Amino acid sequence: MSTRHREWPVVLGLLPAALLVLAPFVWLILSSLKTEAEIGQANPYAWPADMMWRNYQDAWQIGGFGELVGNSLLNLTGVVLLSLLTCIPAGYALAKVRFPGREWLFYVFILGLTVPIQAIVIPLYQVLFGLNLVNTLSGIVLAQVSSGIPFGIFLMRSFFISVPDELMEAAKIDGASHLQILTRVLLPISTPAIQALVIISALSTWNDFFLPLIVLISPEVQTLPLGLVRFASTYASEYRLVFSGTVISFLPIIILYILMQRRFTEGLTQGAIKG
Repeated sequence: MSTRHREWPVVLGLLPAALLVLAPFVWLILSSLKTEAEIGQANPYAWPADMMWRNYQDAWQIGGFGELVGNSLLNLTGVVLLSLLTCIPAGYALAKVRFPGREWLFYVFILGLTVPIQAIVIPLYQVLFGLNLVNTLSGIVLAQVSSGIPFGIFLMRSFFISVPDELMEAAKIDGASHLQILTRVLLPISTPAIQALVIISALSTWNDFFLPLIVLISPEVQTLPLGLVRFASTYASEYRLVFSGTVISFLPIIILYILMQRRFTEGLTQGAIKG
């Protein structure tokens, strides 16, 4: 039996699960293109009589999604950049640099993975309040970076451990410092792991509702998940607007994942054996 024929049972087995996952998204997208009368029909998966693209325009203007998307993009950019600047050097140090207490320090970061953010939200809020960062985008960036650092360090350390030490030794013979080894030797071959870290940080940041709910108060600094809830509660009876706003909120991050899913999978599997 060929490899292609052996894959058919797996595909057929996964097909019902895929349909179950995709069904709500299909229903939501179809409903966002319908009129209010069509949304109330018995068949939720019926094709719209006319594609109501105007629903997206109305939701964008009425809900102020331009400002919300801008805030979310600024938040996402800050979290991703700070995560890269902290997790990459820390992962390299814990994987390739020998210093006293290295293993114990790594265990401390692993312990951070087991602590839910809800358990430390009060001291986190007090720290941000003391720094006058409550109700600011800078404050929510720092809060989300601190919650995602343990996993980011774990991911990068796992990848760097899988890199042969001979590459480092050759660079040291040429007189390279640790910074030069990291930037000139390891980073060029770390693209899959870095892209995986970017996608994970972007996904968790874009969809995060809990931390922005605690830190951000004023509507002008709120991110997209908070604005969507406020919009849905205000226009609860305008289903076409609510559905259109929901599609606007998740479409960008889904496009990002589709474009980078291969790199995402490679980044998660790199170093899985040795890490």
